[in-house]
Amino acid sequence: MSIIINENNLKNQIEFMKSSLNEKQYSLFLGATAISIGRGGQALITRLSGASVNTVRRGIQEVKAGEEYTVRVRKSGGGRKSSSEKYPDIQKAIEEIIDGKICGDPERIIHWTTMGLMDIAEKLKSDYGIQVSHTVVSSELTKMGYSKQLNQKMLQVGTPHPDRNGQFEFINSMSGDCIAKGIPVISIDCKKKENLGNFRNNGSEYRRKGDARKVLDHDFLIKDISLYPCPN
Repeated sequence: MSIIINENNLKNQIEFMKSSLNEKQYSLFLGATAISIGRGGQALITRLSGASVNTVRRGIQEVKAGEEYTVRVRKSGGGRKSSSEKYPDIQKAIEEIIDGKICGDPERIIHWTTMGLMDIAEKLKSDYGIQVSHTVVSSELTKMGYSKQLNQKMLQVGTPHPDRNGQFEFINSMSGDCIAKGIPVISIDCKKKENLGNFRNNGSEYRRKGDARKVLDHDFLIKDISLYPCPN
């Protein structure tokens, strides 16, 4: 099978790539193109590119050898510095900011903050002269051992339970003992709510195919007690 090559188009492509690549890349490009043409490719690429035979031959050899070449766009040390390089005390500043906004003792195992990322970023700028985005704050918090938490129920209804702090002290103490002994510690939400009666609840159960449990179509409060027991 013969390959028809439009020499004018190929020459234009070579000239364009020559202006876009450095010497090493250009040699590899010529070599790869010559290989793709097949028989007579080296001679053709040498003629169209005006490069020396040695340049094209070297490119062919390097491509066949699978040589890897990494392009460095910026010089070594160039580019934007990371937030920790630009602001070495950023984590310390973040810790100080959330210290007063933390639930529990920040030195303990169990702690979390209710401040938003943008709030922390704004505080960093106004109080510490550290100007970073909220995404940088999120990244730094992750490095510091914080994680995102769902549903912050922080609005107190009534007076706090007198043993609330004691509960956290006990949980923290037990967690510390377990971690010291190599016992894993997990957090479980034990306040899942389900409607009692023949209502739909999340989750699934094993039943015979085509025999899904039938439940009421609404979760409204129903005074008729006969509708509460599950009929199936």
